[in-house]
Amino acid sequence: MNQEYLQFEGRILEKEGVFYLSYTNSSVSFRAMGSAVYMEFVTKQRAEVNFAGLRVYVDETPVGELVLDVPRKLYKICDLPDRESHRIKVIKITEAAMSQAGLCDIRVEEGEILKEPPAADKRVKVEFIGDSITCGYGVHGAPESEYHIREEDGECSYAAFMAREMNWNARYISASGYGMLVEYTGNPENNVPKLYPYINWFVDRERKIEPEEFEPSFIIINLGTNDSGFLDDKRMQEDFVAAYANFLRLLKSFHPDAKIVCVLGTLCTNAFGFVKEAVLGAEAEGLKGIYALNLPYHDVEKDGMASGHPSVATHKKDAERILCFMEEQGLIEREK
Repeated sequence: MNQEYLQFEGRILEKEGVFYLSYTNSSVSFRAMGSAVYMEFVTKQRAEVNFAGLRVYVDETPVGELVLDVPRKLYKICDLPDRESHRIKVIKITEAAMSQAGLCDIRVEEGEILKEPPAADKRVKVEFIGDSITCGYGVHGAPESEYHIREEDGECSYAAFMAREMNWNARYISASGYGMLVEYTGNPENNVPKLYPYINWFVDRERKIEPEEFEPSFIIINLGTNDSGFLDDKRMQEDFVAAYANFLRLLKSFHPDAKIVCVLGTLCTNAFGFVKEAVLGAEAEGLKGIYALNLPYHDVEKDGMASGHPSVATHKKDAERILCFMEEQGLIEREK
């Protein structure tokens, strides 16, 4: 497999010849000519509710989905309708915390991957950092359905709607249940700031990112929902604000020119004030280009609910709310 002709998006960990498309909406694309395309993947063998899911596109049209149900297998990805050149894209729509997808090989039946190096990507770079909401948790589920990863779809998250609207080159660093300080159970071991410096903490807990490899113009943080259940305690409030401020300092040390938008509110009503406090504290220290937006609590009666989480309708509304806020702040311009 010659990676020279492959175009990856997202944080991709290469380890022992395997390319891990792990974080939400990570993808690989390439041009091929032949009769069919096969791809070999490895994955952690986990319970069926956590089998990794991928969506397949041919020339920007979705043609199917793939579920990695065994530790290693060669899968038929798609048929090609003729002997012409086609753009193939495979995007991982499930999250890194619950599922892994390691690409080992690509084979084209009666054809080949075309030796066309990917064109330079001049799109604006953006990072989305969050929890289950950013992962698109449960968006295809019934209102109160129990967790199943088949109901998760990163392409239906507010972040993905924003990225498509603006044609951004987006990366997603998100994990269901994780918080800024603690996870939804109160466990301090599972927080997103711990994950952030690593290419893929869930596969390799030594390999760290090189910040200059991906310089985002914008970073959107949506964290605090899982912490919110513990913020009645004064000490937890102080620790949360400190953790948030520390994370802002880390992000600015990596990407000093990035504009950071801190959003919260879709599933909690008691945490935004502490986010705002952290932002104001960072500004008082001299950090610039940090903004805070309080999103409205989701309207279940009007927009529905999915697996106890925001519906697709809510995700679309939140995407528009954040984009409008960024317009109002002079961060972006959209065609009228």
